[in-house]
Amino acid sequence: MTTQTRTDYIKAIAEIGATMSPARLVQLYEYALFLRSQPLPPEDPEQVAVDEARWDVQFAATDDAKLAELVASVEAEINAGKTLPMFNERGEFIEHK
Repeated sequence: MTTQTRTDYIKAIAEIGATMSPARLVQLYEYALFLRSQPLPPEDPEQVAVDEARWDVQFAATDDAKLAELVASVEAEINAGKTLPMFNERGEFIEHK
């Protein structure tokens, strides 16, 4: 964590939730449950820094035309109905197996 403490994050999340409609609050809760079910492995800070440096190099070298082509292909799949929804009509997370 950064200079903010765990308590600071919990308070900030509660403050955000307090401003949301009930439907959005349910989505926030369901997303938190999803995140909790996907734990990240503990990482060495040095390994994280090396990995982030690699990503920075890769992103800097990204060909904008190829990225635009990828975005277009994803949008085409979505428009063709070849994807599965992440949330149902009530905003609840859908787990696909």
